[in-house]
Amino acid sequence: MSRPRTVGVAGTHHYLAHIGIDHDTSTLRTLVSAPGALTELNSVLADLDTSGTAVILHDGTPISVGSRDVLAEIDSTVAGHFTTAVLVPNEQHGTVILDEATVDSSAAASSGCAAIVAVGGGTIVDLGKVLSQRHHVPLVVIQTCASVNGFSDPLSVLVRNGAKSTVPTAWPVALIIDHDVIAQAPAALTRAGFGDAAAIWCAPADWYLACTLGMDGEFESGVLDVIGAAAQGLRDATSLSELDLEALLDTLTYGGLGIGVTGTTAVVSGCEHLISHLIDMAAVARGAEHDLHGAQVGVASVISAALWESAIESFDDVSIDVDVATTPIPDLENSVTRAWESIDPSGKIGAGCARNVAQKMARWSGVRAELSEFVATWPEHRRVLSALLRPASEIAADLAAIGAPTKFSQLTPPVDRETVRWIMRTLPLMRDRFTLCDALLVSGRWTDEFIDRVLDRAAESGGGL
Repeated sequence: MSRPRTVGVAGTHHYLAHIGIDHDTSTLRTLVSAPGALTELNSVLADLDTSGTAVILHDGTPISVGSRDVLAEIDSTVAGHFTTAVLVPNEQHGTVILDEATVDSSAAASSGCAAIVAVGGGTIVDLGKVLSQRHHVPLVVIQTCASVNGFSDPLSVLVRNGAKSTVPTAWPVALIIDHDVIAQAPAALTRAGFGDAAAIWCAPADWYLACTLGMDGEFESGVLDVIGAAAQGLRDATSLSELDLEALLDTLTYGGLGIGVTGTTAVVSGCEHLISHLIDMAAVARGAEHDLHGAQVGVASVISAALWESAIESFDDVSIDVDVATTPIPDLENSVTRAWESIDPSGKIGAGCARNVAQKMARWSGVRAELSEFVATWPEHRRVLSALLRPASEIAADLAAIGAPTKFSQLTPPVDRETVRWIMRTLPLMRDRFTLCDALLVSGRWTDEFIDRVLDRAAESGGGL
């Protein structure tokens, strides 16, 4: 199996200064990303209070670099400073899902610890953040793959009542990214990381729209500039073996830090992430498997880019009617609950989503002035939005070049046409965050015909069904 190569200058990146981390609000003090970075673990641990037990958290998967047993090395290093205990959540059943039972049992098993050392991918690290927050102990993260951007932010994605939600948890005190370890990760994880990174080419447009319409806070273009500059190194890769691993790690790491700095995941999470979460929720409700988060986000980024292309053309042709867009949608609560009945007949998920949507629409009722200004100055907003977006065809081509899926049918397992259509219809009926699909919903354009248009455009670009 081919592996990405590591390029660039070996050494510690000055991530924290570059992105503008505020040490008054963040506990993240050390971020080392380089070949051989694992050697820094000893000095990181030496700075902690070592009176107590450090829990080494991982999922039981062996990790090696050549003949080196990485988990054994970590255990030995931690044991030089702490009494150690190993925690492998859901050890008897393999796959780790961060539902209430897994989180609670892991918290009980790690009770009384003095520190958490989380070794692994995004799910393990998200759990480490939860445990760090619950026990009020420092967290050291050793990243072992380039699969998501969530290693460097203070949030965790948890499953509550069958629904995925992103909740504030804890920053690590240190994040160690050893490129030698990352390069040995399964290729599927690296491809998934590329898919998660691809959101930088569409998600910021959703964030800009929400901020401009008064549905979110301040749009911070400087943070996006840092992430976008890193992502330039990902464009036009010809194969996985030629992928610039350092550029991928930089893009993901800066993306996570950007989330932490701004206090919102909207920086690099828009409609494409909602699509991925809906795939997950539909699968969990049916007791089925779903693909890696990043793989799904990559496919969804092609959809999101096609959605934006279609919407911009629509806005060019027919302006938003402010009166129509700010008139409450009749029977919206029932529409939300009905949308969720097919995957949750109990109504619990639908009721939760209805509350989220109600909060969103309550905010929307107060933005008439912002919407009027947006409509009046559309050409300028069109220019900004176009600069934040990449064509769907280019995103699909870059994903395909490294062997990543570009279509729902290429995910493992495939997502069928009926589920895709349910996902698209349900996009604005899930969360309280405002994205493009909400603007289309309130303006009366989120119709089956428009969804067909988006899917057709994605297919023409190399993605879609």
